[in-house]
Amino acid sequence: MTQQYDNKGQISLWNNEKYEDGGKAPYLKGSFFAHRDIKAGEKIDIGLWMQTSDNPKAPRLKGKISDPYKGDGGGSSQPIDDSIPF
Repeated sequence: MTQQYDNKGQISLWNNEKYEDGGKAPYLKGSFFAHRDIKAGEKIDIGLWMQTSDNPKAPRLKGKISDPYKGDGGGSSQPIDDSIPF
């Protein structure tokens, strides 16, 4: 059985062959695959990494999209010691 590649949450950007300094074309072009339904105006975090492949058809940047980080909100459960001098 063939396993299908799951590209949800993935971003890829390639060099734009139509890019010119001072022109209107973007430097890089690409796409992302949503990992869930996205509402208009909703903030989505993006992280990008430079790629070092020798393949000229490989993307220049690859990354991940994710929901904005929401910490546990609890902070430390340790009591605060005000006697520490820093």
